[in-house]
Amino acid sequence: MRTLLKAFLVVFLGMSALHASFLEEESAKALREKKLILVNIVRDDCPYCRRMQREIFNNATYKKQIDQKFVFVSIDQDDPALPQDLHTKYVPANAILSPSRHTIIEGYTGYMDPASFMNILEKAYKAEFK
Repeated sequence: MRTLLKAFLVVFLGMSALHASFLEEESAKALREKKLILVNIVRDDCPYCRRMQREIFNNATYKKQIDQKFVFVSIDQDDPALPQDLHTKYVPANAILSPSRHTIIEGYTGYMDPASFMNILEKAYKAEFK
């Protein structure tokens, strides 16, 4: 099921460039620092969102690894600033974006264990910056 959701997100969301004004500052920073943008879409009442926050994004080791290659943005699913292209009915959702093309490189929904999540981030970064 996770593979199906991933395929749906990548195909559906990757077809169009994002028109996300909320990412202008993050895009500029990512371009300057040769990083990708990692958008984490959450909801307050989502237990899996809180679990990923605790196990990955608040973990000093993983946070450091993420900060070395990504500009991290966390946004609520219901925030009006979230571009329509990033709306998803399942959370947590994570999208890896190209700061230069404003396109979605990879997209995933649902909880992931830290090792799997970090592996996905590493592969996406290496593929983008060959």
